[in-house]
Amino acid sequence: MRRAAVLAAAAACAVTLAQPAEAAEAPGLGHWEAELLAMPDGFADAFAHVQGNDSHGGYAGDLWLDGISHIVTWSQGRPTVHPQPDGYEAADVVDENSAGTILGDAKGGFWSQPLVLDHGRYERLLVPGDWASLRAVALNERGDVLANAQPNSGDGVAVLWPAGDRAHPVVITGPPYLSAVDIDDDGTVLMNASGKSYTWRDGVLQQLTAPQGAAYVHAAAIRKGQITGNFFGSDMLVNHGVRWRSPAQPEVLPSSSTTFGLNRFGLIVGDGPRPDPTGPLGPLSAWLAGRALGPLPLAGYTEGHAKAVGDDGTIAGVVSDGALSDAGRPVVWRYSLR
Repeated sequence: MRRAAVLAAAAACAVTLAQPAEAAEAPGLGHWEAELLAMPDGFADAFAHVQGNDSHGGYAGDLWLDGISHIVTWSQGRPTVHPQPDGYEAADVVDENSAGTILGDAKGGFWSQPLVLDHGRYERLLVPGDWASLRAVALNERGDVLANAQPNSGDGVAVLWPAGDRAHPVVITGPPYLSAVDIDDDGTVLMNASGKSYTWRDGVLQQLTAPQGAAYVHAAAIRKGQITGNFFGSDMLVNHGVRWRSPAQPEVLPSSSTTFGLNRFGLIVGDGPRPDPTGPLGPLSAWLAGRALGPLPLAGYTEGHAKAVGDDGTIAGVVSDGALSDAGRPVVWRYSLR
């Protein structure tokens, strides 16, 4: 029954996504392959962040050179560096949807301004009030935009710009130390606060059920009602990745320590287990249907980071040598049965 369910789900997906689905049933059937993305002329020494994946072979990120970030997109493997938004010194990418709309932050001094880049046109996202900071977080398929905002006094809030009415953003309040992290395609907002995780939709807040033994929970991404993140035990040393089939159904991911992103079919990317709780992170790895698909190859580098998982089964991120947060050489991973 389990095999039939997985194969039935795979048949409903694109062929490229069905390949990881088959791997969940037969781990030795295929393997991941890494393809380095081309760097634009003049940016050979830049550090990249890749945060966008349009699920059609297009990717988005930013390149840091001489302390300034530039938005870059890749289409059919070719990079394009976009002009800086008018009136701002720099810009970076936060998210991308399948329409190719890109969410980012424009930078000016100590201030950041959320904006979308849609077919070469920038649109600033404004919110009334007096804010100490405003930072973009996520973009969903229908074009809703999510940001975190810190007022000059009081607790932080989340801000939601509905796709059909971005002139009237919704301010979302919640527990102290609230931090929004993602938004689902139906407008459900995922957030963390004081070691707990929540969903919010239409004014209703629901706490995620913690896995057994969890003292601290951190959600990272939500798609089609599925949620992924990680949790720590009471000693705060050993952490594990987790997926929620629903807010009340946590499931610990095997051979995991933390997760960063997922697609609509439940393909998850994150880090494998840490050999030493106080040592380096575990290897960049993938999971599907709650099963480990193994580490991702690093194209000759030593470290990897990724969060942009496309519905076509690709994973976009970066690789690097030495210490790595989320910057390095841009790369795309694909699963191959060959």
